[in-house]
Amino acid sequence: MAKSLVAQVKSVWSASRILTVGESRYEQKQIAREELAALAQGATSARLAERTSITSYRTYDLYKGVSVEFARFAESLGVHRVADLRPAHAEAYLRAKMASGASCNTLRTASAALGKLDAAIARCPRKMHVPEARLRLGVDAVRGEINATAPRLDTGRRAYVEPGNLVEALPDPAHQIVARLQLEAGFRISEVQGLGRCDLRGVVSDPVTGGLAGLVHVHGKGGFERVQFVPIDTYRALESRLANDAGALRFGYGTYLRSLRFACKEAGELYSGSHALRHSYIQGFVLAVAASGKLDAHAIQREAMERVGHHRESELQTYFR
Repeated sequence: MAKSLVAQVKSVWSASRILTVGESRYEQKQIAREELAALAQGATSARLAERTSITSYRTYDLYKGVSVEFARFAESLGVHRVADLRPAHAEAYLRAKMASGASCNTLRTASAALGKLDAAIARCPRKMHVPEARLRLGVDAVRGEINATAPRLDTGRRAYVEPGNLVEALPDPAHQIVARLQLEAGFRISEVQGLGRCDLRGVVSDPVTGGLAGLVHVHGKGGFERVQFVPIDTYRALESRLANDAGALRFGYGTYLRSLRFACKEAGELYSGSHALRHSYIQGFVLAVAASGKLDAHAIQREAMERVGHHRESELQTYFR
């Protein structure tokens, strides 16, 4: 029986060897820029993507998840082979997401994922008969429209009013753990995706809040690593999940966001994306520590930003708009 398009797309990722953990993405981009300069071509994001690999497991999992959603969409259009994918399919997928009200950030992530899938296809061995497939021009056809017209979540209220009720309304237990990690520890989706047992660093007393907390290690944005305090109940739930889920926390990026939208309707909340849970965390942390009197304003600002993986204290104001 022939493989489904989803299975074929997954095979493309594996066969392309586009995941090169341990290599420097910065150095790869520098080399790519030099190559493009020698060809008298501009170093656009699309051209850089063609010449660089993926150096993070979390980015790889995120892009792979988007590509699976895209494959299911393409199958609904009658496409059953990777070799038959064309720019029009990528354009139709992105336009469908735009029509559903996806945010600019979500659409940019989807565009980047399809661009990287295109690069992965190009790297596949010829014997797989897939390199003739192309997506890049379809992504490029929509990119400008995304930047010009797609809604930006930052323009509205970000933090949820009753985030605890929202988390409880999530129908999938795995999604509840993900949401709790975002709400109670301020993690990004990309930081939670793929968390393993080796990232659990034991139980300690949180020096700021004074409560028991588990330490969880994450690879943050820009390659920065940090260890964050997670409330003990959520830490134990994560510990239990990892013990029974092949040792890693895996979930579909698009599926999680759809689940969050559903929960917002159930809880009577205005959907503001998963990042709004980080906003709720930071606001709650700052206000609670300020009320305790343990830290002065400057120390609170520094501590809050360090806990969510920011490196400039001035970024705190973003979370109180």
